[in-house]
Amino acid sequence: MTTIAVTGSVVHRHRAERGVVHLSLVAEGTDREAVVAEAESLHAQVSEQATGHRRQGAATWWSAQDVTVGPVAPPVRWDADGTSSTPDPDLPARFRARSVVVVRFSDFAALSAWVSELARVDGVSVDALEWSLGHDSRAEAERAARVAAVADAVTRAGDYAEALGLSQPVLVAVFEPGLRPGAAGGAATFGLARAAMSPAGGGGGFDLAPADIEVHAELSADFTA
Repeated sequence: MTTIAVTGSVVHRHRAERGVVHLSLVAEGTDREAVVAEAESLHAQVSEQATGHRRQGAATWWSAQDVTVGPVAPPVRWDADGTSSTPDPDLPARFRARSVVVVRFSDFAALSAWVSELARVDGVSVDALEWSLGHDSRAEAERAARVAAVADAVTRAGDYAEALGLSQPVLVAVFEPGLRPGAAGGAATFGLARAAMSPAGGGGGFDLAPADIEVHAELSADFTA
């Protein structure tokens, strides 16, 4: 009896169903009270808009979980040769307030329009756009990938058995990545995609072109024949 050890793998690609925008809201200045007030106003404005998108159904979820307030690194005065510096007593201390808002959209047209609007607001930075499948679609896509990876392993084992003149192989064991004794850990089976972002030709927001979502599945299996 011969042991046949094979891998099975698959990569399925799906169109993105959700777009997540990561925003930083920043205010900076020499008056701490004024900086905090400006940051609070900006945060309230963006949060209100995010809530509106959620209520209208364009967004499925949003969060505002991070706020930092504190002094900026003190201004310095460089020596004439530019090799060293010391705090500059003639320049006032500066303060910065920053908050983070994250919104997940299912309506990509609304996402594009909002990103374009926010790009023109002082103090707002669009840090990243990420794309993914919806919760239910992701679970189904991962299941389909696992099934396809098993089928790939069975086909490989059958090909080897046929080439060697052996009988139909019989499955002995299946291992997910990292679970085979002595094997290293494996990578995650699901990934996010980022989008290219460029101004739309008609001035109606950014043209968003999310890459397909890749769902990976990989396993190893032992057969006898």
